[in-house]
Amino acid sequence: MADGPGLPQERYKLCNVVCKPRNGWTLDSFCKGNYNAVCLKSWRLGYRENRCVSPYVEFKERVMMETATVVDSVVVTRGKPNKPQMDNATRSFCFKRCDDTFDKEKDWTAAEVWDVCRHHMDS
Repeated sequence: MADGPGLPQERYKLCNVVCKPRNGWTLDSFCKGNYNAVCLKSWRLGYRENRCVSPYVEFKERVMMETATVVDSVVVTRGKPNKPQMDNATRSFCFKRCDDTFDKEKDWTAAEVWDVCRHHMDS
């Protein structure tokens, strides 16, 4: 398992973020967006909220400070005609890796996220 390039946070609830259709992510947009984003931080209701922008996507994420874990992340769709839809690669990932209740709540490390994302960075 390679560490890969750096991510802004230490851990991600990847299944919660990517597999909820309302969040608007695909694996491709999540990977490209998070590895290339610049974020502004603010505080709200005990969480740090980041407003992030990359060449691929604009998004907001909520970070639990005690664990430095992204617990929620949503693609900003205001002013856009269509909300992004889940693609086949994302559906397959969610079905295979996030079906179990334990897996849905897992905190993915940066190295584990890179293992998923490295396949999407060149496409």
